[in-house]
Amino acid sequence: MGMTVVAIRDADLLYERAFHENWKPVFRFLLAWTNDFGAAEDLAQDAFMRLWKNRDRVDWDEPILPWLLVAGRHVATDRFRALERRIMRPPSPAHLDEATHDRWLDVQAAMSRLSKVERTALVLTTFQGSTTAEVAELLGCSQGAVRAAISRARQKLEDQP
Repeated sequence: MGMTVVAIRDADLLYERAFHENWKPVFRFLLAWTNDFGAAEDLAQDAFMRLWKNRDRVDWDEPILPWLLVAGRHVATDRFRALERRIMRPPSPAHLDEATHDRWLDVQAAMSRLSKVERTALVLTTFQGSTTAEVAELLGCSQGAVRAAISRARQKLEDQP
């Protein structure tokens, strides 16, 4: 019985470390996936909640970020499947100054022209430094599909007025 308590306590500590090391990449991934600041925060919390609930079953010897990104994608897909036809206006982050907020709205408008896959592939490879192989595995598609999504995303962003 003492062994289970130690295992759970170790899992709690590993979870804390995973949270501190991976919050930003998970949030950025979900922001790219949703293009919605508030939703990305909620979904990141949900992904970490899933990790918390599974902390005693997770293989902590493996990198945890891929597990979190897949969990985040599943949470987002589950949540937005029911809301897909509704227009969701993003909440305006109160802590941003006006110039930063205006720039965020410009970026958000540009990114809204991209599909979820295009946004995610572009953000993960360009800003997070992920490889096309890593993104392909995360999205469940081929590396060629990822490269094509990145190309389409760049073209759409270049073609905008």
